[in-house]
Amino acid sequence: MNSLTQQQKDDIARLGRLGFSYRDVALNFGFDIAEVARQFQLEQGEIYENWFRGYLSAQAEIRQTVLDAALNSSQPAILQMLKYYAMTEQTNLDAFDYEPTGQNQAENQHRTDTGE
Repeated sequence: MNSLTQQQKDDIARLGRLGFSYRDVALNFGFDIAEVARQFQLEQGEIYENWFRGYLSAQAEIRQTVLDAALNSSQPAILQMLKYYAMTEQTNLDAFDYEPTGQNQAENQHRTDTGE
């Protein structure tokens, strides 16, 4: 896939911000759906990264609004923030399922071999 123009990057970020799917992005721009799906599966690539930039910025603003309400004693907002925190904690725990790569893998193997 050719390099994206700045306008395409901005438009893809806007679609991510609005919560459109990978399929919507591909169809809107005439991109190969399988290629866009691959980028989303791998969580890398120009389309995915620009989409995610928009998606994450919207999520941050929404969570900030919920946090502000929670800090002002809104019970529903407090409960929602607790859900966000639990979801984030679980996702962060999932990081322990990843295998080390590259140099760190060699260092970990050395530690295992030497009993460190």
